[in-house]
Amino acid sequence: MKKILIATLIMVLISGIGLSVFIYLEFGTKKKVSEAKVVDSIKGYEYKLSDKDTEIYKENFLELKKVLEKDELDEEKYVTLISKLFIIDFFTLDNKVTNKDIGGVEFVHKDAKENFILKAKDTLYKYIESNIYGDRKQDLPEVSRIDNVKVETMKVNYKDINDEKAYKVVVNFSYKKDLGYTKQKLMIFVHEDKVLSLIEMK
Repeated sequence: MKKILIATLIMVLISGIGLSVFIYLEFGTKKKVSEAKVVDSIKGYEYKLSDKDTEIYKENFLELKKVLEKDELDEEKYVTLISKLFIIDFFTLDNKVTNKDIGGVEFVHKDAKENFILKAKDTLYKYIESNIYGDRKQDLPEVSRIDNVKVETMKVNYKDINDEKAYKVVVNFSYKKDLGYTKQKLMIFVHEDKVLSLIEMK
């Protein structure tokens, strides 16, 4: 009886050690990918640059910063640059950690933000695999070039938004690797206090 009890205890002990080793190897040695750190921002605006943003995003962000820090605002340059930044951030999925990490949200109008996030999660971002541990093997797009930006003024009457000088912007863009994603988007920006915000994209 004693021998059976001792043998059982040894088996339980070995199983426990084995389970502990497995858990440690599977989870304990994995380091989580660090969260994005803000490395620059534009005073008076919600626009931020993180250490995970691509080089093309950084270049356009710094240009936007110069435009917004001038005494006299050039609105056409402003809307051109935020259109570029939105496209780069939203359609670059390779630097997103999970499918909840939606790009371009800071450029979206407050009244459209909730629907925008829900739609993004259910469409373009739906199948992004988690990269929390930096081991994702999935091929994801990265916007590498803005080919053309066409800006026109227009009137917008949408729900409570009435803007006599809104902007319609068409952007053509390319990827580092062609994976079959869209290469052109039409966007409409309206005035939201002192900022221009995306109200519609198609």
